Amino acid sequence: MSLAKSTGKRGHRVGVEPFLTWVVLLAVLILIARGRFRIEVVALTGLFLLGILGAAPARVLFSGFGHPALATIVAVFFLSQGIVDSGLMLGLGQALARRASSRRGQILGVAAAGSLLSAFMNNVGAVGLMLPTAVRMAKRSGLSPGSFGLPLAVASILGGTLTLIGSAPNIIIASYMFSLTGESFKMFDFAPHGLAMLLMAWLLFSASGRAPAGMPAGEGAGELPEPDRVIPFAPFSTRERRVTFAAILLAVLAVSTGLLHPALGFGGAVLLMYLFGIIRLPGAYRALDLKILFFLGAMLGMGEALEHTGALELLSGVLAGFTEGVPPFLLILLLIFVSSALSNAVNNAAAAVFMAPLAAGLAAGGGLGVGAALMAVAAGSNMTLLLPTHQAALMVMSKAPFDTAAFVRGGLVLSLFCGLAAAAVITLVWR
Repeated sequence: MSLAKSTGKRGHRVGVEPFLTWVVLLAVLILIARGRFRIEVVALTGLFLLGILGAAPARVLFSGFGHPALATIVAVFFLSQGIVDSGLMLGLGQALARRASSRRGQILGVAAAGSLLSAFMNNVGAVGLMLPTAVRMAKRSGLSPGSFGLPLAVASILGGTLTLIGSAPNIIIASYMFSLTGESFKMFDFAPHGLAMLLMAWLLFSASGRAPAGMPAGEGAGELPEPDRVIPFAPFSTRERRVTFAAILLAVLAVSTGLLHPALGFGGAVLLMYLFGIIRLPGAYRALDLKILFFLGAMLGMGEALEHTGALELLSGVLAGFTEGVPPFLLILLLIFVSSALSNAVNNAAAAVFMAPLAAGLAAGGGLGVGAALMAVAAGSNMTLLLPTHQAALMVMSKAPFDTAAFVRGGLVLSLFCGLAAAAVITLVWR
């Protein structure tokens, strides 16, 4: 039985549902942040609880599992596995090691390659490709693996800000923009503020004058054996690699020009690679991170419940009073830092889900373009630099452990300057 008492002027039900939805959501966020339970179990429990309490109907709660953002992320998972299976990037790390003479040059080379790969594939997959090389280069240089691992983690996280498919938040923001306006962000619309953030991180690292702190040399490096032969980097040497490159290029062109929705463009690339025998279903299915998919689907459903019950409209009205008359630059900066805080505490995809409609509401009442507000959310949601909670950082720590305190100290400085750089660029480009 519904708890609603009447219907609001915008079609939202009014009553206790908005408050009930916020209570359940806050409980979910707290439990996720505590880290004692599996995140997908917590999210699904919150989703079911909202349905049992009658806060929203099932068609709203489970709409997240049919969301275009989820379909796009599935396609990107498959695409990343196809890149690995085809061997398209095989030998890249060894080529970097042969060309970089100094330790700092090698560290920057690994980080740059990680950021470039992260722009066009899942950043966890990019880390997976570069991590063995990073560990071997650290051992040959006499440095701790974390000296290479920490810059690789940061670069792969920020590299995902460059393109539409570089990260889950960018995909979610583009999908929300499409549902709101009928027009999606294009492939490289995220590049201006993404490049600004990457450049700021590079400048700060260069100014530090020393390699990042890692764990004692040798720790976490034993699992990755030395290669017994030199592998040349030859991305077009086989039929599989040429087909993979062509499929990705066609998808990038179709998505970047707005010809196809990302789910269709990259899903088509996956289908093409499957037809040519590059992607094989058993391995491709194993590449899917079901925990992330269930979690994201549930959180997208809860995001829809927030909008359905009027909970977002309620919060937007409260925040509008505090942000009224605030200059566009400061409003963009606020959205970036709030999104970043939520991204570090919970999950970058969840941060984008919850902040996107809120930012759009604040933009409407604050004289800010919706594109600028959503880009601010994308920048902040991707700035998971305060705590090593990002999947890419966790993956690096498993093989190239770095000092967590050093990550936090550096992350505070990085977040501050990267946030300021992103806010300035977004204000200039999107206002």
